[in-house]
Amino acid sequence: MNRELAVNSTLSHYRIERQLGSGGMGVVYLAHDMRLRRPVALKVLPARYTADRERLQRFEQEASAASALNHPNILTVYEVGVEHETHFIATEYIDGVTLRHVLREAKMPLGDALDVAYQTAVALAAAHAAGVVHRDIKPENIMLRHDHVVKVLDFGVAKLAEAENLTGIDPMPTRAFLSTEPGMVIGTASYMSPEQARGAHTDARADVWSLGVVLYEMLAGHVPFPGETMSHVTVAVLDQEPPPLGRVSEVPAELQRIVHKCLTKAREERYQTAHDLMLDLKNLRRELDVRGELEQSAVPHRTAAPRTHTGRHAPPTVINDAAPPFEVDPRRMSSAEYFVRGIGRRKKGAISIAVLIAVIVAVSIVFLDVRSARALTERDTILLTDFVNTTGDAVFDGTLKQALAVQLQQSPFLTLFSDDRVRGALRFMGQSPDARVTTDIAREICQRQGLKAMLAGSIASLGSQYVITLEATNAQTGDAIAQEQAEAKSKEEVLRALGDAAMKLRQHLGESLASIQKFDAPIEQATTSSLDAFKAFSLGFERQLNGKYFEAIPFYNHAVDIDPNFALAYARLASVYSNSGEYERAADASQKAYDLRDRASERERLYISMGYYSNVTREIEKYIETLEVWEHTYPRDVVPHNNLALQYNDIGQYAKARDEAREAIRLNPNAAPPYSNLARALLGLNRYEEAKQAIGGALAQNVDSLYMHRILYSIAFIQGDEAAMTQQVELVNGKPEEYTAQSWQSKAAAFSGQVRKAAAFSDRAADLAQHRALKEVVGQIVAEAAERDAMFSDCSQVQAMSAKALAITKSQPARLSAANALAACGDFLEMQEITDELSARYPKDTLLNEVFLPLVHARAELHRGNGAQAIQLLETTRLYAGAALFQVAYLRGEAYISQHDGGRAATEFQTILDHRGAQPTSPLYPLAQLGLARAAVLKGHTTRALKAYQDFFALWRDADPDIRTLQQARRELEKMK
Repeated sequence: MNRELAVNSTLSHYRIERQLGSGGMGVVYLAHDMRLRRPVALKVLPARYTADRERLQRFEQEASAASALNHPNILTVYEVGVEHETHFIATEYIDGVTLRHVLREAKMPLGDALDVAYQTAVALAAAHAAGVVHRDIKPENIMLRHDHVVKVLDFGVAKLAEAENLTGIDPMPTRAFLSTEPGMVIGTASYMSPEQARGAHTDARADVWSLGVVLYEMLAGHVPFPGETMSHVTVAVLDQEPPPLGRVSEVPAELQRIVHKCLTKAREERYQTAHDLMLDLKNLRRELDVRGELEQSAVPHRTAAPRTHTGRHAPPTVINDAAPPFEVDPRRMSSAEYFVRGIGRRKKGAISIAVLIAVIVAVSIVFLDVRSARALTERDTILLTDFVNTTGDAVFDGTLKQALAVQLQQSPFLTLFSDDRVRGALRFMGQSPDARVTTDIAREICQRQGLKAMLAGSIASLGSQYVITLEATNAQTGDAIAQEQAEAKSKEEVLRALGDAAMKLRQHLGESLASIQKFDAPIEQATTSSLDAFKAFSLGFERQLNGKYFEAIPFYNHAVDIDPNFALAYARLASVYSNSGEYERAADASQKAYDLRDRASERERLYISMGYYSNVTREIEKYIETLEVWEHTYPRDVVPHNNLALQYNDIGQYAKARDEAREAIRLNPNAAPPYSNLARALLGLNRYEEAKQAIGGALAQNVDSLYMHRILYSIAFIQGDEAAMTQQVELVNGKPEEYTAQSWQSKAAAFSGQVRKAAAFSDRAADLAQHRALKEVVGQIVAEAAERDAMFSDCSQVQAMSAKALAITKSQPARLSAANALAACGDFLEMQEITDELSARYPKDTLLNEVFLPLVHARAELHRGNGAQAIQLLETTRLYAGAALFQVAYLRGEAYISQHDGGRAATEFQTILDHRGAQPTSPLYPLAQLGLARAAVLKGHTTRALKAYQDFFALWRDADPDIRTLQQARRELEKMK
């Protein structure tokens, strides 16, 4: 039962201060939370709703779900509780008034109505994403705070008020709110969707309908389905169409279309998600803001809300107090056309400033003989054509297009059809991927790919001056969308003029002023003020795009020689160095880019920071955090998804890598790296055929990369397909990257115990890399050879080979390989010197300090006979053990063997055998079979031990007979027999 709550009485830990209101769903009090010392709104539920235990349980489940919604536009539910049979809900206290309170005074100005609808749609989209449907959107449940923030109330509460089910189907909600008093607007019934009115199952689309009703009411001043009784309202909802908004209120045609789509009776033709509705409202607000048609009460940084405690809004600035209605088709007219058509029907003196601006714009368009076309939305993609250069100066060829791309890519609103996607489209059309993208070719690409717009640029000379023209066109209709022109007094000013034109064009394409102001780095700051430097940069980027990293390096170097402050060129140079295995050079270039990052745009700063955390500090957490910020800021950008996939692969989180790679492919199906990362992730998950299919899909589109062939080689090796292995090697032979194929074969030979053959391949790889002047690569190959010998217990040349490697390069990979080799062979003095240098040089390197250095020291302790200490040192590797899964597991297994713990040792060795795809050619895989055999012996499992020995010898059937490890294994087997 319920009890009266008097002022200063308590309910649970809440002290009642005053009653705020009452209704069908109970009484609401302002209360003080005595535990957390904050004001709350306390809703006490009527007994008639809490007596039915099943209904109450459903309510509590939904209220709990609603309490999990943490969103600025949703009322926060603090607690759902009961005390002395009194059920209550404690929520945040809102300082404001309901939308109903505002609508009692007058219909809302256009800008206020749009902002309320938009914020409500944002709230619904968040709730629906969490699986919570409101079921009772109406003005009473929309609160307008005095700081202009909209709050949606009572998520989940509507379910409690469902009437008893007398029909055998889902009941009609909130019947308790209905009124039959003549002349009154019927409460919730007026906002019910047709499916609710029929008692059918409801989903998120019912909330879309209800918000459409609310938006109609805000604009028209009355609900679209009025009636004297509940029956009248229900009939209207089910069978009648509302009066067109254009007849009862002057609103843009696009807004009429939006409301009409919300109120479509067939829910499959309605907005399918609140998120889609939110996007259309957002785009309309932006369009009206750009065109100057929003009332003063709806400037971009404000949202709809009462200006005083009475909730009074300023009157609309667009007045049509006696103008007869005029018909429009809301699906075909833009808002600008709507206002222009209304001019002749307005009373003299009633034309608003917004309409006058629209007239001026319309007259200008007619004068320029440019047909009107809708601006872009966030879901549209734009294709850049190659610039038409009539100056005769080749410095502009390619340069201006790339400069324009960099300038536009800093916008989170615009999505460019990427260069690699253009190349893929050209190949599909039977043209060279390097063909010039003329307007005709661009139009065909757009039509084939379903792209809305293309952007053409041109430059012409007028004496010593230059004229740059940018024109965006609807590629499907041929209509002009926007045009900008800029003049440069000299060649040196062309880039600046291009940047100015691009900035103005962004506004005409539909981007909000707030976005442009936030992401507005001038082109000379985002890139360079030197046309020659940018020319070199564009030539380097073209080669990098084609995977020709070695060819790109001299162009990027030339760019930074011309302009030492060219941050983006340093960042791109770091990328190609890293992809070429020149990690120290990559770190140096990344550091220079990072020092100059303030000269870059927001997107390029993210790119530079990503490279800095990857190549310089090597902090995984900050690297991932940077990419997550990038994803949030530029949700349609492929780069953060691809690089997250790369990072997750590197640390052995293959499922995450797979998901990020798939998203990258969805965003850009013509880029090679995402396919490589997807295949690598699938390989790590032991899904070999799927990995091959992923690469096959890329190759079928002529999307190719060296890494794809490395993965195909690895899969062929796992599957024993020597013909496929040979095929992949031959595809690389004769190319600048040929040394990599020699390294593949070296590792495969070592896997099989063919040490001399492995050494021959690695020597050949070193010679080829030396020919390319790749010092770091050469040093790394030599250091890995030393590590390989130590793994097979041949320490005769380890010290000399380690010294040779470090004389060539001091790169981190080379020093780590050398340190591991020296630790395994007992040369602890030199090992310690190397690890001390690495620790001092890379104090923030996550993997170095948490995985690789502990591995080196654990290996040294195991060699000293301190197995327990080795196990303890390896504890720090737990979080990122996937980065060196085989090495960590094998060393831990060896340590457990030294402690005579066969059970734990077997677990570690089995981890390696269960993850073959993680390191397909690692010699530790066959050695894990040997370790498993030794662990079985310790456990007294003779049969298991014999099988493990046999499996090991099968893998090493072609091994060099004089390998100490092989000889020792044979003695162990003989001893068992």
